[in-house]
Amino acid sequence: MDPVRVHCVLDVRGGPSRRVGPSGVLIGRQSDCDIVASDPSVSRRHALVRLTGDGAEVVPLGRSPIDVNGAPATRPRTLAHGDELRLPGLTLAVAITIPRPDLASRAGFALERAGASFGIAHTPFVIGGGDSDDLIVKRWPARVLSLHLAQRELFALLHAGAATRNGEPLEVDVLSELAVGDALACRGESFVVRAVGDAAATTALGSGDLPARVAIEMLPRGGRVVFSIGAVERAVYLADRRFDLVVALARPPGGHRPGEFVSDDALRAVVWPRRPSVSRQEINMLISRCRRDLVEAGLAGPHLIERAPGGGGTRLALAPGAEIVMKA
Repeated sequence: MDPVRVHCVLDVRGGPSRRVGPSGVLIGRQSDCDIVASDPSVSRRHALVRLTGDGAEVVPLGRSPIDVNGAPATRPRTLAHGDELRLPGLTLAVAITIPRPDLASRAGFALERAGASFGIAHTPFVIGGGDSDDLIVKRWPARVLSLHLAQRELFALLHAGAATRNGEPLEVDVLSELAVGDALACRGESFVVRAVGDAAATTALGSGDLPARVAIEMLPRGGRVVFSIGAVERAVYLADRRFDLVVALARPPGGHRPGEFVSDDALRAVVWPRRPSVSRQEINMLISRCRRDLVEAGLAGPHLIERAPGGGGTRLALAPGAEIVMKA
């Protein structure tokens, strides 16, 4: 599901409502929060409600948990329509609606198999044998493969087992870019990616598809990053080292400029200051997880966080003259 299409509102009991926008809604005692709680036991930045590829979730940020339907939550938790959030002195009712996609006006992709075509009208588009999967293949386990749309690009994510793209194996839990005409093979089934409407083969993003402004806000246990691309803002909450990675790429150390490749050694010093010998495999794993977070926010993560050919360096792809803003 495209996060921009999800409509989420927090209804304050006995008060007004607050819509959850692309930047999310920050709840806490600090005066610059989106919803300010007056109880002194509430943390300055207590929780963040943000849109996701599946709807919305609450991310606890404070030392004390936030209650979801009466149960304390200390880790990110998916929200459903009708859920109730409680913190001292404040109760919020969650209202979530997901409009049906406008298939007539939306360009996209389809999977073709043996003369039949299956449109990919939303993201994520899950393929497996589960009753709730989007494309159900008999005798497959649930949720084997998912397809993700971001910035007119299509990506595949293998969750279990083995699959190939044009004969090359896909890695489990690693996003793989797909282009029109690519062949996907998995568990004895074969699909070909086709264009629908104005969709075209995936290519490197142009400067108009890259962030012209990146606003970074530090939060407990991570931070919030807002990417401005044209007139659209896409926000993502990144936990811990994933946030540290994006900050290091947006404001690179060692005399590098934003948009330039930053060496692995320079990243190690910032992201793993106490582990200077962290392996390249661990760096690649962190980059992969960060890319997935960006794709879930509707951003083409594998294009925005780019590895140098052969590895050894990483950059954040930016529009020329992009502005980097660090919020207090």
